[in-house]
Amino acid sequence: MIYRKQTSDPPEWDPPAPSTVYIKIKNLPYETFKARLNEGLVTNELEQIRYRLERRIYCCGVCSKHVNGYCMITNRKVEPGWICKSFAPKREFIYLDTKSDLEISLDFRYLSEIGLRKSNIEDETQGGNNQKSLENRYEEGVALYRQGRLRLALEIFDTVLSENPQHFPAFFHKGNTLLKLKRYEEALETFENASRINPDHAGLWTNKGFALAKLECFRQALEAFERSISLNPVQKNAWEGKDAALARIHQCEKELRESEKRLQKNPEDADIWFEKGKLHLRLGELEKSREAFEKALEKKPENAEAWHLRGKVLFETGSEKEALHTFEKAIRQKPDFPEAWFEKGRAFLRLGNQKGAENAFKIAADLWESKGFKTQAETARERIKKSGFGEI
Repeated sequence: MIYRKQTSDPPEWDPPAPSTVYIKIKNLPYETFKARLNEGLVTNELEQIRYRLERRIYCCGVCSKHVNGYCMITNRKVEPGWICKSFAPKREFIYLDTKSDLEISLDFRYLSEIGLRKSNIEDETQGGNNQKSLENRYEEGVALYRQGRLRLALEIFDTVLSENPQHFPAFFHKGNTLLKLKRYEEALETFENASRINPDHAGLWTNKGFALAKLECFRQALEAFERSISLNPVQKNAWEGKDAALARIHQCEKELRESEKRLQKNPEDADIWFEKGKLHLRLGELEKSREAFEKALEKKPENAEAWHLRGKVLFETGSEKEALHTFEKAIRQKPDFPEAWFEKGRAFLRLGNQKGAENAFKIAADLWESKGFKTQAETARERIKKSGFGEI
């Protein structure tokens, strides 16, 4: 009798059930999951998990047990495109790619259906083929995003949007990609563009909240998280974001009260007025912020940062010409001030001076590059590319 060695190696593609992945992600007892399922509280998230499994977005390459090409469960080398029943996604692949169940137009059919079957794709006209090609490119961008190849993903999402400026999923994933690249201002603008197409996408408002929080716009971040929760109350990330924003708001309010007490004793202290201005700015109180910066500059006109922040407030309130002059004052005080050069570029662009904008963005990029801030330099160079289209 010939005995053959048994092997415990899993098949190359042996995915778990969506419910199994959901239970692992949420760390829930099965009884709790069943109760939530019966109440209709997990349907949307299960559909998202099923979508990722069927499109092979969820695979060994994004599994928490996949380390340096090896599976910690089976103790063997595995290909990133495989999967087994033990799959559990890494934390960064759980929440950011939320898809809406409200997407009903033809552009978004592939997101609301389970897989793409040839019989469901439109007729074989040239227009249908173009649509297929566009969706294939979008899916390629999503795959690159999952793999962490963010700059390549960003290029593809931009290509899709150049062909279809109303492609909401491409906008959404572009914003997520920019978030991961820490290009927060660009991410915020992308989410704002996306919200004009689909204002009722809960995941969009959650991620917009995170971008605002990173930019220290805490009250606006809170409003974004609350909007998200009103659209879909069952969102761990949105609730956590709301709690974090509230904590930062309360901290700013506490520091403001302390600043006001200090000003009662030292009303001429420029540094206190400057800090007070920054706190008002974080709370979205633009008029109070501007007044505080102006008080600080009366006492200490050499404060380049105060000129810069006053300019930002003026820009946000629609006083572009005055903002431009204010940024120039900041630069006179501190010529190697990339943030002021960048904001000067935005002001030039809003005023229709494309050449001035490109020059200011280039100086900002070079200064950031020389200081080792490559992400900011990348943002400035992207502005140079877009300035020809009048984008701000």
